[in-house]
Amino acid sequence: MSRTIRSFRLWGMLAAAAVSFGSPPVDAVRESVPRGSLRPAEPGTGRPVKVAAIPIGYDGDHDQKLAQAIDLLETAGEKGVDIACLPEEFAGRKAEPIPGPTTEAVAALARKHHMWIVCPIREQAGDEQYNTAVLLDREGKVAGYYRKVFVFWGEGLQASREGVKVFQTDFGRIAILTCFDANFDEVWQEAERKGAEIVLWPSAYGGGMPLRGYSMIHNYCIVPVGWGTLIDQFGRSAAGAERPREKLSIATFDLDLTIIHQDFTGPKVAKLLQEHPGEVEKVPDIAVDGENWTVLRSMKAGVRVRDLCARYGIETLREYRHRSRDEINLRRQKGERI
Repeated sequence: MSRTIRSFRLWGMLAAAAVSFGSPPVDAVRESVPRGSLRPAEPGTGRPVKVAAIPIGYDGDHDQKLAQAIDLLETAGEKGVDIACLPEEFAGRKAEPIPGPTTEAVAALARKHHMWIVCPIREQAGDEQYNTAVLLDREGKVAGYYRKVFVFWGEGLQASREGVKVFQTDFGRIAILTCFDANFDEVWQEAERKGAEIVLWPSAYGGGMPLRGYSMIHNYCIVPVGWGTLIDQFGRSAAGAERPREKLSIATFDLDLTIIHQDFTGPKVAKLLQEHPGEVEKVPDIAVDGENWTVLRSMKAGVRVRDLCARYGIETLREYRHRSRDEINLRRQKGERI
């Protein structure tokens, strides 16, 4: 048996175990993770978004699972969540159209609590079926959908031909990737290239260190739903995360938290900090494990670090990478020195 086939079979057994038991083993919850999570931003500062993962597992009796999801969405809504995410095919594998019974039932909660919801279903689209995550807006309307790009062996579904999508919400840009997509770095890179600030990951298992790695490389937050472990822009467990109920994890991310490469930016950052005391602060270096980065955050309501960086001609780390890639590739083509 080839190593690849053994790996697939092992992954399948682990995923099945996670689904069968409905919750991760204790060791999985206590997995070795980077420490020193950033403290949450002060109320009213930055660009906060409250996210919720509802790890109720994959498949099962439709009516029972839908009732469980609605019950937990009620709590999430009462907690003021901006966006909640359910697991892939959380209410069973009977295919339905968009909109359909499941999305309509969940949409009622989106309207009631004025929150975005990622509602994954098995989609019937004409003669084809997909593993699809439906994005519902604060009014309960279908704002978009993501069809799983890398379908797992044996799902019996079509793989998406539409690729990675990024959706503009009222709080920022999000992407959705699903379960087995975790094994393919190109979709995670595409989400970053398209400007995602949060990636929601409805899944049948926890995800673990690969997701933390993607977060560290691409500097976006990730909402893994398999076991409800929320990840910030540095690959760390989200600071201040809470579990008000079993099968419900909530955290607040500050999307204005700004990472700046120290190349060529030192004097500009120093000037910004000097001219805006009490409004912007530099996060201690320990937050980024000694990388050559500066991290800034807002200390005052109404002050946006990203806006100030633009005013002072300071590129964010993501902007610096994108510009460097484009300009270096152009000079490579021309045979010019860099």
